[in-house]
Amino acid sequence: MTEWSQVPTLSAPKKTFALIEAMADRDGPVGVSALADELDFTRSTTYKHLATLRELGYVRKVGVEYSLSYRFVLFGTRIRGRSPLYRTSNELIDQLAETTNETAGLFVKQGSYGVNLYQSTSDSSETVEIDEHLHCTAPGKAILAHLSDEQVEDVLDAAGLPARTDNTITDADVLAGDLSNIRERGIAIERGEQRTDQNGVAVAFEHDGEVAAVYVVGHADRLSNKRLEENIPGMVLGTVRRTKELL
Repeated sequence: MTEWSQVPTLSAPKKTFALIEAMADRDGPVGVSALADELDFTRSTTYKHLATLRELGYVRKVGVEYSLSYRFVLFGTRIRGRSPLYRTSNELIDQLAETTNETAGLFVKQGSYGVNLYQSTSDSSETVEIDEHLHCTAPGKAILAHLSDEQVEDVLDAAGLPARTDNTITDADVLAGDLSNIRERGIAIERGEQRTDQNGVAVAFEHDGEVAAVYVVGHADRLSNKRLEENIPGMVLGTVRRTKELL
């Protein structure tokens, strides 16, 4: 058990962030009753949290519904711009995307989940949404393999192993075997585990206590066989080495 898990916490901020996360998952504004039902909150509690967030400028009211404001974009931009990982890697990621003619990016562990810190696409590839869960993508598995067994257990306890496709690993023992192979090779490979038509390659590294992974993802028709197993991994490894040299 981690040290922070034994520290007393406050329930009110947990409810506030549960509301924020639920609203962020929506494609548009949402009403009080819908949020309350989704989160199993009372309508009164939901309304008070929304009113507080609105007063602070983090939520805006659209008719009788609510949506998150652009203030979150401001914070995200500031945080990313101050990150040495982002400042060092973005041009290298651009080069990787151009060289591979696929989508490349930098994925960073945050708590029990991951954040796509930077992504670059070639002319022929498309923007890919990388799942925040670590068990179902190449960068996520690369990060898990970089952690200790105890740390992996903490992540799985908090985030679970939700299925995204029929290929997603949803058994902890099977995942442990996959992570062992990744540690031995130093490269994580994803085969249709987040999306059935998508494969990926990733390599993890650590800097100042942060665990990150450089990745390349693309359509399974293009990213397969020797290209998936040998060619792309070599390019990703080269980008990681160069990033670590510049940090």
